[in-house]
Amino acid sequence: MEWIQRKDITQYLIGSEFIDMSNPKIGIIAQYCMERALNSIATDKDAFPDPEAETARQCFLLVRDEIKHSHDVKSNKVTFKASDVLSQKEGICFAKANLLCALLRQCGIPAGIGYQYLRLDGTMNTSLILHALNYVYLEYAGGWFRIDARGNSDGSNETEIIDSQFVIGEEKLAFAVHPEMGECDIPFVYASHDRGVLGKFARFDNLNELWDNLPDKLSGIE
Repeated sequence: MEWIQRKDITQYLIGSEFIDMSNPKIGIIAQYCMERALNSIATDKDAFPDPEAETARQCFLLVRDEIKHSHDVKSNKVTFKASDVLSQKEGICFAKANLLCALLRQCGIPAGIGYQYLRLDGTMNTSLILHALNYVYLEYAGGWFRIDARGNSDGSNETEIIDSQFVIGEEKLAFAVHPEMGECDIPFVYASHDRGVLGKFARFDNLNELWDNLPDKLSGIE
């Protein structure tokens, strides 16, 4: 599938209200990720030949592994702004996508937000909802590719087995779409979350209510 981006790629390098990349805490963690990338390269340059790609991988790993998925840990908190997600160390996919965008952009790496339409339980028994992930632009990778820092699961926490990875040249996302069930990938690279998503987060301040009313429509307006 060909990804559709804004004409001006610098739109994927600037901050916004919810991708608050200029927040000091975001800056500290971005610097930490860059330092970890340099350490990886110093240890094994053949395994990590591109500094920008390794920096992006370190940002991905931090958000995937250190920021818990709120529903997985049975939290009732709702976070959304990148700096709040970092402070609370939790969020659902939309929130984690904001944080990963903020970290990547603070590192000078173009990053966007993407969506899939999925069924929550993987069957026709539930309606289609939106799932958020990220796009990252790397010259080393030949352009945009998708990554999903939703958080992995071994299946022991009342969730399906999830194994999302950062692999150049191969998508390893949290969820595969099943077109026969109406699921699909949305091909647009958003610079920030769609207003349809923002509206849902503005309405609900506890996760139990939000989980029953997850974003399910795109407005087409950022």
